[in-house]
Amino acid sequence: MFLTKDEEAMLDGEYGEALEIAMSVLVKMGDMYGADRMIEIENAHIDAASYTTIYDAGLQLCEKFSSLGASFKVPTTLNASAIDFERWHELCLPSSLVEKQIRLEKAYKKMGAITTWTCTPYQYGANLRFGQNVAWGESNAVLFANSVIGARTNRFGDLVDICAAIVGKVPNFGLYLEENRHGEILFEVGDLPTKSFSCADYGVLGFYVGSVAGTRVPIVKGMPKNVKYDQLKAFGAAAATSGAVALCHICGVTPEAEKLDKALRNLEPEEKVKVGINEFNEVKERLSTTGETRADVVALGCPHYSVEQLRRVAYLVKGKKVKEGVELWVFTSRVAKMLARDMGIINLIEKAGGKVIADACMLYFPLERWGFRTLMTDSVKMAYYASGLTKMNVILKNTEKCVRPLLGR
Repeated sequence: MFLTKDEEAMLDGEYGEALEIAMSVLVKMGDMYGADRMIEIENAHIDAASYTTIYDAGLQLCEKFSSLGASFKVPTTLNASAIDFERWHELCLPSSLVEKQIRLEKAYKKMGAITTWTCTPYQYGANLRFGQNVAWGESNAVLFANSVIGARTNRFGDLVDICAAIVGKVPNFGLYLEENRHGEILFEVGDLPTKSFSCADYGVLGFYVGSVAGTRVPIVKGMPKNVKYDQLKAFGAAAATSGAVALCHICGVTPEAEKLDKALRNLEPEEKVKVGINEFNEVKERLSTTGETRADVVALGCPHYSVEQLRRVAYLVKGKKVKEGVELWVFTSRVAKMLARDMGIINLIEKAGGKVIADACMLYFPLERWGFRTLMTDSVKMAYYASGLTKMNVILKNTEKCVRPLLGR
C-alpha cells in the first residue's frame, strides 16, 4: 500500500506513539484487504464505546491512547455505553461496571469525542452528506449512512474505529470504491402491504433481506418512497443483524438507487428474490421464541428511539399506569431525551411508570439481576440478540401491541 511521506512519518513514530500505534493498525488492515492507499475521512463513529463490548483490554488501549495525548482528528461520536450516566443506580448495575465505564468516558472525553452515546448518530449528533467518506462502527449506523444518506464507510470493528478517528484516515478498500457499491441481489417486495407496515414489520422485512443477502449488496424494489426515517432505521438494523450487510440500495430512497439500473450500475443481478407474505410471516414467527402473551419487561428503543417514537409511547400511556409486576423500559439518546423532556414527553412516560433510559443498550445490562423471564419488544434486532445472549423468552410485537397490554387504569 502506498503511503505519503507524512503517513510514513506517522508509522515511524515521528509524530508520537499514539499515531504510530493507530497508523500501524490501519496499515495492517489495508495490506490485508489489498488497499492501494489511505484516504481522508470527515468524521467517525466509535462502536467501542461500551465497556461490556471491549472489556479490560479495550479500556486499557483507550486509556493508553488518552495518556499519550491522542486527539481525534475528525468529529467523532460515541455509540451506546453500558450505563445510563444519570440513573445507573436505579438499574441494578454493579459498581465495578459503572467504574470502568466512567473511566472509558474520561478517556474518550480527553481525546475529544462528542459524547452522543447512541447507536443512532445519524438522527442526533452526526452531520452526514451524500458522497462523504466516513469511518463508522455499529452495524445499523453503517447501513444507514451508506444506504439512506449515501455517505461511504466500511463496517469497522471495535478499536479500529478509534484508530481511524485518531489518524483521520482509513485504507481505501471495500465500499469506498465505486466498483464495490453496485447491487448484487434483487428483492422485489411489491406484493407486501408495506404502506401499512409498522417499524417492527420493516424490521422483519430487513431481517429476511439480510439473511438471504449475506455478504452481498442487496437491492430492494417496491418499498414506498415516503417510508419514514424510523422505519428505515428498523429495516437497516435488522438487515445488518441477520447478514453482513453494510449497504442496501432501496430504490427511490437511496441516493445511488433512484432507479433500478442505477443501483445495478447497468449490470445484471446475481439473483432475484420475490418476497411474499409467506416468507414474511415465517420470519416474524421465528423471531418470537415463546407463545406466551405476557412479559416481565417491555423494552423499546433498539436502535435508540427518536423524539417522534418517544412521543408515540407517551400518547399510548397518557393517563394510564403500568401494571405491577412488569417493567416498561424505553431506550433513547441523551439528545432525544433532552428534547423530549422539554416537550413534556418524558414526564408523561415516567408518570405512567415507565423508565426512559439514555446513553445505554439493554443488551449490555446484567439482566439476571432483575429475574426477568419474558421480554417483549418491537425491535427485531433486540429480539434476535436477546434470545441468544440472555435466558429470557422473547415476544416480538409492534409498538402498540407491546405497550397497551401492560397498562392499567
